Amino acid sequence: MNKHERHNRILHLAGERGMIYLDRAAQATGASLPTIRRDFAELADAGSVERIRGGIRVSRKEENMPFNLREVQRSNEKSAIARNAAKRIRGGDVLFIDGGTTTYHMCFHLPRVPLRIITNSLRLSAYLDDPAHRHPDWEVYLTGGRIQHGSSMLTGPGTVHSLNFYHADWAFLSVGGITPDGLYNTSEAIVETERKMIEHSDRSVILADQSKIGTRTMCRVCGIKRIERLITTPPAGRSLIEEDMREAGLVITHAD
Repeated sequence: MNKHERHNRILHLAGERGMIYLDRAAQATGASLPTIRRDFAELADAGSVERIRGGIRVSRKEENMPFNLREVQRSNEKSAIARNAAKRIRGGDVLFIDGGTTTYHMCFHLPRVPLRIITNSLRLSAYLDDPAHRHPDWEVYLTGGRIQHGSSMLTGPGTVHSLNFYHADWAFLSVGGITPDGLYNTSEAIVETERKMIEHSDRSVILADQSKIGTRTMCRVCGIKRIERLITTPPAGRSLIEEDMREAGLVITHAD
């Protein structure tokens, strides 16, 4: 296992439980303890994790986490949400799918029917083009733009400009947070991309687990009246925030 593979394996294990210790990482990767200590130090220097005594824990700032770490957090919930979203797709549909980790899970559930898929996600486009997964009647379009470090996502003016060429039946979007007063995400570049996808689609659907409900991050995307539906996981109990969003006109679906 090379260093890149070790780092990915360590991040995956850390994401499952929130932390990982030296012995567990060494056992999982087959590397020596000194090698794992160096791996931990490199990951911490990159901002992916934080050092703790005898191990590492995931960074408390989501925007510092690399894609492969965020992807495994709440992965069962994200998969259920993505599966529910994919059930709405019909043959011949044109889809925008953004570069979030929840929307990435849609690639595992897309129906095997003719589709045109426009995305700014390098991960999703690579999966859909893999011979093991591709479908002969899928057309995959990748936006232009700059690769955002650690996210496997294209953003910036080039991304926004390229989206002007397309119109979609659906926009499937991840968010950093959603409240009764709007959608939020973590950076201006991501927000500009999502605004353009919403503008150029007939229906916009937000895919977000319960950790995003009632959360505001740095940048506001738009008001919830611009969105047709939120697909999320069921709350632990009564959710006053969800009730407020329903009163504002948002349709909320709970994925099993």
